[in-house]
Amino acid sequence: MNEVKAKHYVDTIIHITDSLLRRIKSELRQKFDDINSDITSEQFVVLDTISCYPNIYQQKLSSILMKDKSNITRIIRILESKEFITKKVGNKDGRLVYFLSITKKGEQIIDLVMPKIKKCITDMFESVSDEEIELLHSLSKKFDKDLHNVN
Repeated sequence: MNEVKAKHYVDTIIHITDSLLRRIKSELRQKFDDINSDITSEQFVVLDTISCYPNIYQQKLSSILMKDKSNITRIIRILESKEFITKKVGNKDGRLVYFLSITKKGEQIIDLVMPKIKKCITDMFESVSDEEIELLHSLSKKFDKDLHNVN
């Protein structure tokens, strides 16, 4: 892309993407409430991310999810009180950190909720083909790479 062709900010890929993501997240939060599980959508995202990265530490989790440390701390406390995760003190680059791991109970809630979430996503984007999804993934990676190269 050599030049932004949009006449107004609201026509840029930045605004369109931001608006779309906000609407998707809002819709998923509403659908999540309908699932009526013992976990909120925000807690589920943190729990699922911990399951993807065994022994992840809080700072890395904050970075991946782009959430501030205090918000992640609050969610971790809740997940720990529900016995969905455990914290283990360890050493990372000479610093003491808490490594987070998912428990069996945490795995069970993911197994219970994930099929319902997948169905919601499938239903929301029923008119989008697999090829278009792949293209979106490819473009997203390209945008991300370009953003990392910005001075």
